[in-house]
Amino acid sequence: MAVIAAAATSAPDSAIRWDAKNAYLKCDGAIDGTIAWPSGPQATCVAMLMCANERALSAERHQRLIEQIRRVPGCGEP
Repeated sequence: MAVIAAAATSAPDSAIRWDAKNAYLKCDGAIDGTIAWPSGPQATCVAMLMCANERALSAERHQRLIEQIRRVPGCGEP
């Protein structure tokens, strides 16, 4: 029974790597500031653009993400 319970319990979003298939789960936390974006402007840009394209965001959160993207040097519009 403990094995089933452990398998059903998912890892916290902060434990997911930014290069994982399910990295989009980190987007809400990263946009809100509770999860760190990857380090370095290129990695940050890639993660932010992934969030813009692969995560369904509220209008408010989408606007905050666009503002954050525009502050990353060399990161284009989503």
